[in-house]
Amino acid sequence: MIPYEQLAATSKVWVFQAEREFSEAEVQLLTTKLNAFTDNWLSHGSLVKGHFKILYSRFILFFADEQGEAMCGRAVDASVRFIKEMETIFGVPMLNRNLVAYLKDGKVFSCTLNDLAHLSEEGKITPDTIMFNNLVANKADFEKNWMIPLSSSWQQNYILQNQ
Repeated sequence: MIPYEQLAATSKVWVFQAEREFSEAEVQLLTTKLNAFTDNWLSHGSLVKGHFKILYSRFILFFADEQGEAMCGRAVDASVRFIKEMETIFGVPMLNRNLVAYLKDGKVFSCTLNDLAHLSEEGKITPDTIMFNNLVANKADFEKNWMIPLSSSWQQNYILQNQ
């Protein structure tokens, strides 16, 4: 694993969101397993210049610096297999693309896309609510657009369509 600071701004990122927060003990075990995975993550027979982050005890992010050579499909598949294995070990889904997250009072909450309009009507989320944009594509995009106000997010469309 390479230090985050050494990753190019164009490094690809994949964000996996757990349906619940991991406990401290789970984060420790997850960190050990992520270190082992990234230390052996191969693409085209070479180690991936990769990095991982666990954020808010709920998000697992993989970064891969593709300068010189693009990631092979097997390397991407390996990361998804790893996440599926973690789902089984921890009993928590992490591949539900219908799940979104937002930040309220310093705490992360999850809901389905279909629930956004209802939460908006109830005033539980507002245009200023910070949403997590798990569709960021690279490190630069992650740093600029992973946490953005609902009013600037793609999730806003689901509220407008369901009001």
